[in-house]
Amino acid sequence: MKINWAEHEELKAEGIALSRRFVYGQQMSCLKVVADRSGDLNMPPHWHENEQWVVVTEGSIRFVCEGTEYELEAGDVAFIPARQRHTATYVGPEGAVLMEFSAPARLDLAPGSILPSSMVFDD
Repeated sequence: MKINWAEHEELKAEGIALSRRFVYGQQMSCLKVVADRSGDLNMPPHWHENEQWVVVTEGSIRFVCEGTEYELEAGDVAFIPARQRHTATYVGPEGAVLMEFSAPARLDLAPGSILPSSMVFDD
């Protein structure tokens, strides 16, 4: 099945200049994230029960996982195990496009979902 991203509702990202669109199946989900401009993301570290794969398709992004900082550029892939504290910290000068694959599916992101966020933030 081919996904037409334009047919999927854009999800709000409070305080972060990102465009996000979401699709999901029974076992996993995919979030397409587009950051049109460079800058700090100001997103606090968090963790969740879902394992996550991040594939950067354009531009670059910096993220931290369990205290180690990584620079990801187009073509790079990162794996974030379940329960690992992580955050994206900075979008590179040319912006970024990335795909976030989560298993199990992040159904809390589905439009109309009444599930609480799966993200856990440190106090």
